[in-house]
Amino acid sequence: MNLEIAIRESEELIQWLDKNIDGIEIKSNDRSRIAAGCLDMALEHQKAIVLLTSHRLYGSAAALVRLVFESYVRGVWFFYSASGKELQEFKNDKLGKTFDELIKDIEKHEAFSEGILSDVKKLSWKVMNSFTHGGFYQVVRRNKETEISPNYSDEEIIDALESANSFAILTAIAIADMANNVTLANSIYERGMEFFKKNPSKAIKSAVGKGD
Repeated sequence: MNLEIAIRESEELIQWLDKNIDGIEIKSNDRSRIAAGCLDMALEHQKAIVLLTSHRLYGSAAALVRLVFESYVRGVWFFYSASGKELQEFKNDKLGKTFDELIKDIEKHEAFSEGILSDVKKLSWKVMNSFTHGGFYQVVRRNKETEISPNYSDEEIIDALESANSFAILTAIAIADMANNVTLANSIYERGMEFFKKNPSKAIKSAVGKGD
């Protein structure tokens, strides 16, 4: 796949997800509103990554990949795992748990028990942090032989897009689950499998209980 095709397919995915989850109704309580706010932010970050990539602002796009992942994990944790006390703490802009602890809590639930989120964090966290915080992985890609300017390979950019798209699909499934809309969740799953038909995402399968 070349980069132009990857961008176009990412834009089509955004349009499809928006069309299918726009107007979906969820419960009006603290748990649902906080979780939905996180999930909505994850989708916005994914859109920003695609937009930035289309304008060749690759460093900024790469910096947002971690934020998509974090927003998704937080949204799922608030909905499935947070106690009433923890919800109240967050309303005071505090949260006494590490990101690792959020993932461990989530993976106590059957739908996440395969440990996909732990695997993503273990394999990608260092690199995501480096891109987000201006570390070596980010800085070295601002260097060319004779000048300082963006120097990202198409493969790296496509990887960032596919990561963001994977999280966006998982996020949309989580939103459908919040609305207790199994039909929509399955439809999003099928769209995800279509989108990644050349390299199906195990994470997407796991999220709807269809892991290998």
